[in-house]
Amino acid sequence: MDHVAVAGLGNPGPKYSLTRHNVGFMVVDAVARAHGLEFSSSKFDAHVASGNILGRRVSLLKPQTYMNRSGRAVQPFLAYYRLLPSRLLVVHDDLDMEMGRLKFSRGGGAGGHNGIRSIIETLGTREFPRLKVGIGRPPRGFPVDKYVLSSFPLDDMPLLEQVIAAAAEGVEIFLEKGLDTAMNRFNGLDLRH
Repeated sequence: MDHVAVAGLGNPGPKYSLTRHNVGFMVVDAVARAHGLEFSSSKFDAHVASGNILGRRVSLLKPQTYMNRSGRAVQPFLAYYRLLPSRLLVVHDDLDMEMGRLKFSRGGGAGGHNGIRSIIETLGTREFPRLKVGIGRPPRGFPVDKYVLSSFPLDDMPLLEQVIAAAAEGVEIFLEKGLDTAMNRFNGLDLRH
């Protein structure tokens, strides 16, 4: 059975749990809950939940290295299980999309995202599938680093719940039917309407 790794990006610890930068963690948590999988610490500087999802052997990862060193957890995991970068889906926040939007992509640059930059550097390739979860840009004059580490406002919670549920469904579609189907179904989706 094919083994696939899904890495949700975020920062460890309760103080970051509801921040915009942690939507990757939120998505893999939702996938784990839906399939009765539990995270535990591992030797890879990541919390890992492994099991069978839709007929696939899947490992969900939450790197515990802090965002800008995400590759230090992801690369050793892939190396240990001899997984190619094409067997990795990285779920992360994206400033360039409004909240309520999702986008699957085959690869590309880091787009200013330090977690993605770290994974590109450690894997030595930009070619690995991603699911980008829009968080929008901060208001003018609000520093980006403070914005991504701030919690979602209460007003955004109903939309956030929809986004996390849709992104978790997107991960399942990716696992079951592949990247092309996931792109066709979720790219262009706008949950605000």
